[in-house]
Amino acid sequence: MAAPTEPAVEPGGRRRAGQASPPGCRPSLTPQRLALAAIELADAEGLAAVSMRRLAASLSVGTMTLYYHVRDKDELLDLMWNEFLSGHLLEEIPADWRAALTEIAQRTRQSYQRHPWALNVAVRPTLGPNKLRHLEQYLTVASRITDDPDEQVRIIHSVSDLVVGCTLRELSGQAYRAPIKHTDHRGDGPAPPLEPQPGFDELVTAEELPRLQALRTAGCRLLTPRFEHALGWLLDGIEAAHPGAGRAHPRAVGAPAPDPGLVGMAATTRMLPKKRA
Repeated sequence: MAAPTEPAVEPGGRRRAGQASPPGCRPSLTPQRLALAAIELADAEGLAAVSMRRLAASLSVGTMTLYYHVRDKDELLDLMWNEFLSGHLLEEIPADWRAALTEIAQRTRQSYQRHPWALNVAVRPTLGPNKLRHLEQYLTVASRITDDPDEQVRIIHSVSDLVVGCTLRELSGQAYRAPIKHTDHRGDGPAPPLEPQPGFDELVTAEELPRLQALRTAGCRLLTPRFEHALGWLLDGIEAAHPGAGRAHPRAVGAPAPDPGLVGMAATTRMLPKKRA
């Protein structure tokens, strides 16, 4: 039995005209439920584990049943990406642009840390409701800094690139670093020493790289607040480039990341409610 040549649902979960529900199709099997189930599978086993067959098994339905809701795996990835981006959205945007960019960056970083597979999906040229909402909240903040649309886009890209770059480095370090005993570090002090790759000392000595050797001798550490430091430097640069940008109730960048369920400040601009696919 061949899969339908046209996707059964349009972006946003609306069934296409002329597409009737298949016999015995469960009413509760929605695009959002497919996305959430696929995300759960990707979180547990990685993106490579997400297949139509595995997803169908996790939902206790036949594989071909899924094709009445999504055309193929690419469309499933689109739904996953849209659902993932809902985690980037703030209920309210702080009035101060610096605090707002900080919260957006922290929220986005938290999303990637919870769902590392999303870094592999981010390169796909996909649009969706939540991506547009994410861009809109970014532009809402950037417009408080400058009226120049090109400069607004540069600000957005700079913050986004920092978030993705730092997260990618952190996750790759976790993936390839040997487990550390007594890993009870809670972020309130220096992290355990970052052990170099095997052969580091011999190569540094042989290549006569004294500064790297001195760094190793001093006890190179992966500092816990490195992302906050980098974000602070970036925001300092944005502020220096736009000295006329207003500030309201600034908050230190180095403050702990906000609880995802308690995001917001007293002085805020209301955003549209989050919507899911």
